[in-house]
Amino acid sequence: MRFWEPIEQLEAKEDALRQQVNALPEPQRKQYYAEQSKRLKDPDTYATLNWLFLGGIHHCYLGKYALFAVEFLLLVISLVLIIAGYHFLFWVIAAIAVFELPQLFYSQRIVRIYNYRLSLDILQQLGHIV
Repeated sequence: MRFWEPIEQLEAKEDALRQQVNALPEPQRKQYYAEQSKRLKDPDTYATLNWLFLGGIHHCYLGKYALFAVEFLLLVISLVLIIAGYHFLFWVIAAIAVFELPQLFYSQRIVRIYNYRLSLDILQQLGHIV
């Protein structure tokens, strides 16, 4: 599922997942919710990190360390080179900003998709293949 796809698809998948979880025996359902509560991410935290910090620190919140490293290095190198007189590298920073805009405006949906995939993984780990 991609963040630009209709939200109704995600909601239908979430409902189907909830039904599967509710069908689990009580001990497995408790185990599922205990594991899920440890690992779920808050959409508002992701959105705040996206708004407040430069360099893609919000990627670390979802465990995307490689994407964070690439984005942060591009930003730092570009800033250093702009200060050194290579003003055309402003376009690299503009490209990073354009890359970040959809993540900023769809942050709630991105984290919902992340949490849905996480919930699927937990259910599969319990031995209930979806």
